[in-house]
Amino acid sequence: MGATKRAHDLFGYRLGARDGSAGHVHDLYFDDRRWLVRYLVVDVRHGLASRRVLISPVCVRGVDADARRLDVTLRRDQIRFGPDVDSDRPVSRQHEIALHEYYGIPFYWTHGDDATPRGGADPHLRSMRAVSGYTVIGGDTAVGHVADFLVDCGAWAVSDVVVARRRWMAGPRQAVPVGAIARVSWVGKAVYLDSHAAVRTA
Repeated sequence: MGATKRAHDLFGYRLGARDGSAGHVHDLYFDDRRWLVRYLVVDVRHGLASRRVLISPVCVRGVDADARRLDVTLRRDQIRFGPDVDSDRPVSRQHEIALHEYYGIPFYWTHGDDATPRGGADPHLRSMRAVSGYTVIGGDTAVGHVADFLVDCGAWAVSDVVVARRRWMAGPRQAVPVGAIARVSWVGKAVYLDSHAAVRTA
């Protein structure tokens, strides 16, 4: 098991490639069915140009919390010239196929369990930055807003959603185990709980 960290603490971590530094973490994309981190969104700079690329956590070989760095198995040029991503738009399955082939890593889905059209976006792939701020609803009552996520950096699994009970993310925060979450709604910008009682102190 790896250390559990808040996702927002991971934002800004530098990537340590095999031959030097290569950008920093801007966001994490997760699967809201299995609650696994599927991709790191990495800001990379080449000369004066800046772009964002996706890196699979399969490529992460270590986390240095003191240095705020993720060590990866890739070279700098592999990251810098990797398939870019528009972080304001959903990631298409076709784009995922291209980047998995580029990095030479296995697909996380199989033909049998995936109904997403080749060119369509995966409706369960979520941006942690985008979901932060979503309303958390237990029963028919809004109980707070998504403030953060707790991530196991060994399995790259999301264990809890951190909920701010007051407006503007101020005041005490509670952790909701992902097993208590019924669904995430893009359209409604809301996270629905199975039970209001699932909220506990973070």
